[in-house]
Amino acid sequence: MSTPHNKYRIGLDSKVLHRARIIFSALLVILLISTLAGIHQGVQSGDFDRIFIAPFRQFSADLQKAMEPTPTPTPLILPSPSFTPKPTVKATSAPVVKQSKPVVVSNCIQKNIREGEFASNKCYSQADYEDLNYYLNQYNSAVSSVSFYETKVRITCGNNDFHKTCEQDKKDQQANSDNIPRYRSIIQGIIARGK
Repeated sequence: MSTPHNKYRIGLDSKVLHRARIIFSALLVILLISTLAGIHQGVQSGDFDRIFIAPFRQFSADLQKAMEPTPTPTPLILPSPSFTPKPTVKATSAPVVKQSKPVVVSNCIQKNIREGEFASNKCYSQADYEDLNYYLNQYNSAVSSVSFYETKVRITCGNNDFHKTCEQDKKDQQANSDNIPRYRSIIQGIIARGK
C-alpha cells in the first residue's frame, strides 16, 4: 500500500529525469545548430549585415552627428517688395535646380535653367537676372536645410537628453519650410516676366 507522498514521486524517478535531460539537451543542440546555420546563411547572402549590423552602424553615425555642436542659424534678411537685393553666393550641398552660364542677348541676359520645377530658357533684365539667381540660391538652400533638419529632428527628438536641441531644430526646420513656398512664388514671378 502506497502513501499519498509516493504517488507524486513517479515524476522524480531517475530514469524520467535522465530522459528529460537528454530530450532537453537534444532540443538545445537542434536550436543551436539552426541558429548557427541561419547566421551562416545570412552572412553568405549579406542579409545578416543588412538586418543586424547595418542598423547599429546607422544608429552610431546618427548619434555622432547629433553630438556635434548645433550651428547657429544665420538670420535671414528679407527684402521689401520695392528693394532689389544683391545676390549672395551661397553653396548648397544638394542643388535642386541646375543652372547654366548666362548668355547676353542685346539688352537682356538669357538664363537657362535645365532641371527642376523652374526649368526655362528666358531672357531677363539685369535686375531680374540678379534677383532670379539670388532667389534660386535661397530656394536651394532652404530645400537642403529642410532635409537636413528632418534627419536632425528625428535623432534629437527621440532622446530626452536633447530636448532643447530638438525644439530649436523643429523651429529651424519650420522656418526653412515656410520660406520654400515664398521663394517659389518669387522665382515663378520673375520667370513669368522673362522674354
